[in-house]
This record gives sequence, structure tokens and C-alpha cells, in this order.
Amino acid sequence: MNVAIIGAGIAGLATAYFLAKEGAKVKVFEQKFLLHGASGRNSGGLTAQFNDEELIKLALRSEKLYEKLQSEIGFNFLLRRNGYLKLFNSEEELREVNLQRKFGLKVEVLQAEEVKEIFPDINVKVFRFASYYPKGGVVFPWAVIWGLAKGCRDLGVEIYDFKKAEVVVENGKVRGVNTGEFHEADVVVNSAGAWSKEINEKLGIKDDRTIIREEICVTESIKPYLDPYILHVSSGLFLSQSMRGEIVGGIVGKQNGGINSSLDFLIRYAKLATNLVPKLKSLAVLRQWVGVYDEGIDGKPVVGFSNVQGFYQLNGFGRKGMSIALACAEKAAEEILNA
Repeated sequence: MNVAIIGAGIAGLATAYFLAKEGAKVKVFEQKFLLHGASGRNSGGLTAQFNDEELIKLALRSEKLYEKLQSEIGFNFLLRRNGYLKLFNSEEELREVNLQRKFGLKVEVLQAEEVKEIFPDINVKVFRFASYYPKGGVVFPWAVIWGLAKGCRDLGVEIYDFKKAEVVVENGKVRGVNTGEFHEADVVVNSAGAWSKEINEKLGIKDDRTIIREEICVTESIKPYLDPYILHVSSGLFLSQSMRGEIVGGIVGKQNGGINSSLDFLIRYAKLATNLVPKLKSLAVLRQWVGVYDEGIDGKPVVGFSNVQGFYQLNGFGRKGMSIALACAEKAAEEILNA
């Protein structure tokens, strides 16, 4: 079987890896360079603290796959399971914990003061409750992409960067992709993230997903002391500390255009971050950037064959991609091989 995958993010590369392990001939096409899209521009948060059964199961499977793939490929993803804290301002927001526990997540519900036992420098006046998932944490997205690319190449996958691929369809069935030269394929996978919608619309496929713009920044390094990844649900603030000591954070994105960084974001983020963690006030911001990602209806990914024969959708991950994409890729590979 010949498979062409458009998009070399975590989902596209993981699918290529799983397919190649089973003997498929796979080519991956990236319109820019590895890490250009959302997989290279996110904060690396990992959790299964979702308010949806399917998403929880995908995240739990992905947890196992991270460990498995690191060993198989022989590449350190720089994965740290130091916990994931979700901060809430109302008891209503905490109801999701009941569903999470139903599927085996060992999530702790904490009062604001109890969070100080996990992270003493937090301002408990900013929130009322928290849910803490000890198995959550942070992964370095660049290492994941580099590792998956290595694993793919070791299995004979051809990865083309700076190759924008156009899907070729004849009589309602895909024939391959055109990048200036034709590459024949039995199946074409649309794993182009924020650009997936454009690909679908060119083929006449209805696409109701939204494109989200999200800004992130990184500060100068300080002595590591912030272990968990923190998400303040009401404000959308998220932050963590890298292994090099930088504070990496941002504000959950909104539907918007453009990829240029803004002063408005930096002002809002600085106010929120220093209000939650006052000791961050003296830090200098070294760099800020923008990422764009696509989100499926009701926050769920789009995974499965489309109404164009041989054209497979693997997109719509929103900001859950690092948490669930490996499991979605495993499912995609299985469905493609069994088609």
C-alpha cells in the first residue's frame, strides 16, 4: 500500500511511523519545514483531564504510546510527568472530575490553600479550587517531532519538506498528490493542521472546523522550581517551566487571523501570570511567538475516511494535540491498513 501524508506534525509523522511498521510505503509532505505548524509552536502540556469519554480514552492511550515510542525509536522526547494543575473559580467547573475518575484517572480535587503544597508560590486568591492529575505534565514538542522523524526515516519513510502537496482526485477517488511532480498513492491523509480546512475546501468537502490563533512567550531562565503544568480555566492562562529554567506560557487562543505577535498579548499575559505567581514580576521576556491550530466541532478531532474515496481526515485537534494525537495516529494507521 502506498500512502501520502500531508503535514509533518505529530499526527502525520506518528501515522507514517505506525503505517511503515506494518510494511506500507509512506511519503510525508510538509509545505514548510518540520516544526513550522502547531506541533512546533505549542507549550507541550500533557493531560487526560477532559470532559469527554472519547478524549479521555485517547489521552490515556497516548500516555502509554509516549513511553513505548521513546524506547522503540531510541530517542528521548524530554517527557516530564510532574503533574497537571487545572485551576477553577467555581464548583460547577469541577464536575468534569467525576467523569475522569470513572475512567480511572487518579485526579485529586484540592482547595486553593492545598495547592500550595504542590507549588508554594501560587497566589490562592486568584482561584477557589483545583484538580491535580499527577500523571500529567510536559513534553518538549521539538524532541517529539525530531524523534518521530528519525523513527520514520529508519523505517524507510520519505519525508519531504518545503513541498506543498495538492491532492489529485479522479472520478471521486484519490490518485495521489502533486508537488510539481506526481506521487501516486492509494490513500492520502490530510494531517495539515490549520491548513487542513483549505485542502478540504479545494476538494469540495464541507468543513466546519475553526482556526485558532494562540500566542506564547518564554522568559529568561531561573532555577527550576515550578513542577506542574498549570492551566487557569477561567482566564485561559497557562504556564510551565522548561528543563532549562524558562517560564513558558500564554493565554488560550481565540478564533482570529494573523500570525504576528502582539503587545496586547504580552501586557495581558504579564498581568495574569504575575497575579497568579507574583515572583515572576522581575523576569524578562526573551521571545514570543504565534501558533495557529484547527479545532473540530465540540472540541473533538476529525479522524476517518471522507466522502472522497481514499482521502483520510486526521486533523481538528485544537490544543489537545500533544495529549491525544499519538492515539489518533495509531487508530488512523489501523483503519487505513484495513480499508
